Amino acid sequence: MSKPSIAITGDGQLFSMWITHGMKRFPMATFYDQSAAVTAFREAEVELGRRGLLDPAGQAAARRTAENLANPPDFDVTLTFKGPVQNGTVTVRCKDGREKTFDVRLTGIDDRSISQGFHNVDSAVSLCLAGPRIV
Repeated sequence: MSKPSIAITGDGQLFSMWITHGMKRFPMATFYDQSAAVTAFREAEVELGRRGLLDPAGQAAARRTAENLANPPDFDVTLTFKGPVQNGTVTVRCKDGREKTFDVRLTGIDDRSISQGFHNVDSAVSLCLAGPRIV
């Protein structure tokens, strides 16, 4: 079985907090930053390669990036973050289309508070990674 994949997107302030937490919580997964800022950076890399402004290794990397942008992986789960830390939302969408949005309010930034704040999000991610339910 291949490694599970988790895409992270959106502009919410909980984004970076969850990705650090998520990498500990789901160490078996590969994480993909699909935020607008990182996507713009990747597109700029492709443009530099297209214009011939990179060395051979950079050109090869730009071609791989262009291929990846043109054919993105099929993620097992995608998390979309919106809003501030005190009143943010996280939408968890499974590969099969199941989706749920959670209100997240962190009471602190220590590991315990973060784990408690993201408990429902983590449970939803676990369900997505487990695949469709067998009835």
